[in-house]
Amino acid sequence: MLITMSDPQNNTDILEYLYDIDRRLKIMESRLSKLETYSSPPIEDKMAVFLTVPDSIRKSLFAVSKLESCTADEVSLVTGRHRSIENKYLNELYRGGWLERDRKGKKIYYSMKKKATQDKDNHWSAVEEVEDKLDQLLG
Repeated sequence: MLITMSDPQNNTDILEYLYDIDRRLKIMESRLSKLETYSSPPIEDKMAVFLTVPDSIRKSLFAVSKLESCTADEVSLVTGRHRSIENKYLNELYRGGWLERDRKGKKIYYSMKKKATQDKDNHWSAVEEVEDKLDQLLG
């Protein structure tokens, strides 16, 4: 459909169409602002960020922290889960920046990120902070 600007009826149609678009945009902006008020603010507390890690993966993270440098087999002995599950969780923690990985022969050893190679989120310090608090609480 070809619309020419000289036709007054077409100009009215165009204006109505633009008003309709404007109305829809305002509705969408209103909905978006409501959604933004419901969303939680960014988490600044390192311990709170650490606690957002799922329990199953956190259990593996604590095991690595306790063992310092270990394989998925060694972590599975601590957690009581199968080695293949631990391998999956350890790889997720590695990809998430929580752990370092080092291959020695056929085995892969996982360890906490060292302070010298820390990410800007300081994941390692959150783990240490949680461990210290747990030690204080549990004795």
